[in-house]
Amino acid sequence: MTPALTRTRVAVAAGFFLQGLVFAAIVTQTPRIKDKFDFDDGALTGILVMVAVVSGVGSVLAGMLAERRTSAVAFKLALATIGLGALMVGLAPNLGLLLAAFVIYGLGVGGVDAGMNMQGVRVQKAYGRSIMANFHGMWSVGGIAGALYASGAAEIDLPLAISLVIVAVVVWAVVLWASPAFIEAQEHEAGLSAKGLDLPWRPILIFGLVVLLFYAADTGILTWSSVYLEDALDATKTIAPLAYGAYQAGALFSRFGGDFLVRRICAPSVVAIGTTVGIVGLVTVVSAAAPFVAIAGFFVAGLGLAILAPLAFAALAGAVPAAALDVAIARMNIANYLGAILGGGLIGAAATADHLRWAFVIPLVLIPIVLLTAKSFRTADPDVVEAV
Repeated sequence: MTPALTRTRVAVAAGFFLQGLVFAAIVTQTPRIKDKFDFDDGALTGILVMVAVVSGVGSVLAGMLAERRTSAVAFKLALATIGLGALMVGLAPNLGLLLAAFVIYGLGVGGVDAGMNMQGVRVQKAYGRSIMANFHGMWSVGGIAGALYASGAAEIDLPLAISLVIVAVVVWAVVLWASPAFIEAQEHEAGLSAKGLDLPWRPILIFGLVVLLFYAADTGILTWSSVYLEDALDATKTIAPLAYGAYQAGALFSRFGGDFLVRRICAPSVVAIGTTVGIVGLVTVVSAAAPFVAIAGFFVAGLGLAILAPLAFAALAGAVPAAALDVAIARMNIANYLGAILGGGLIGAAATADHLRWAFVIPLVLIPIVLLTAKSFRTADPDVVEAV
């Protein structure tokens, strides 16, 4: 590989990392935000839902910008926007401006999610082998780094405003360094996003369904796993957070090892194996009688399920015409936020009804549907795409 292509891969990976970093740096400090503005859990839930809805709008806008300019421009501007959102969240003096800050942040999140996958699939095509899972792994690494940063900021009593200003400055500095290396590819069918119905909807809907189901399970696990251990399995406050950590550890193994498996066997087999492993993990969670059994189940669930999202984007890229790639990714990415709302809402409703164990039956019932789509993932194999 040429040094230029290697630099492009590192630059795009940095974008994935920044998305995870900013997300974790904000979300893990929500208790401090709640205390500062004195609102309850219901208001917080409303803000998170609002961010998910606005993110869908941001994803569509990124597709339109990529079509009119390039995905590199869309990605760069979206990354700058999440930095601005973090800055505004930290500096907001009242609830009204805080809501405005989260709207800006949500638009950026949607744009980055779309832009990073637009760029990621192009880098994978240039490499000629599966690397999308590694990119998504960098998102997880960024999330861990953001959580550790927020924890350290709280430990030294660093004011919320200063901690998020630092995050914003880091984002903008990395964007200035990385963006010149992004791939300047432009779609050739101007106005495709406005036509809407002329998009290749079949692969968008098939792989979008997988993305929706994954993020429904993922959001539910990340949001409610610690609560489940503490309230349903009587885990201590020290042990309960290990559920979240175990799931993220499984996701890291899955994403950093997933590309190797795709190259050794094939994407459909990896999807089928990953889904099956994820189901085993969820069964373990639902049937657990002790906290550490559930923690092991969450690890196995992350190990199996985390490969689904990157392979869905890779498979879509191989299934649609080049002229429709960016807009198709932007449209499919909306399923990310629909899944987050679905998972958080359904599992949250069951959890508030004091049925925490049964709440995790919801993703257990939904995830097997992915098995019905496994054969379609053959387009995620770069050698297959070249032969089509």
